[in-house]
Amino acid sequence: WLSQHSTDLYDQGRERVRQLLNAAQVDEIVFTRGTTEAINLVAASWGRANLNEGDEILLSGMEHHSNIVPWQFVAQQTGAVIKVVPVTDDGELDMGAFSQLLNERTRFVGMCHVSNALGTVNPVEEIVRQAHAVGAVVLLDGAQAVAHQRVDVQALGCDFYVFSGHKLYGPTGIGALYGRRELLDAM
Repeated sequence: WLSQHSTDLYDQGRERVRQLLNAAQVDEIVFTRGTTEAINLVAASWGRANLNEGDEILLSGMEHHSNIVPWQFVAQQTGAVIKVVPVTDDGELDMGAFSQLLNERTRFVGMCHVSNALGTVNPVEEIVRQAHAVGAVVLLDGAQAVAHQRVDVQALGCDFYVFSGHKLYGPTGIGALYGRRELLDAM
């Protein structure tokens, strides 16, 4: 009874996270120990398998270190190149520079939904739209956004979305990775 009850509670938790993010399927939710582990999981399993020499990783100048360091390791291991989108003097993402840096070699875009240092709310729908137009996969770091606004991963169209439980006033040491089903299956 105890093991079945625990399994039921675990499954209910996954369904609640699916509802929170409006993921299409419960299988698109992976529990992690937090945002950092979720990003590391994507970098290690998707990044290493899909990035090659000369491919470009596009990050912003406002990223938390947890969305920089794993991609530096992947770039070293694969020969991919990291490009950084600058931040304007007003603390906004330079979308003109983003559009210029984005090209057919861009394979991955990692951006924060909301900056943890500046509070900037990035235009993630536009980022995803432009990135997908060149065939890039997009990870959104939602650690700062998920507690303060409604997040709909289907409407955003992102490929991955990550956050930590303590940002939602939950316990430390828990988090989640949303990933499109076909990407998770391939990982």
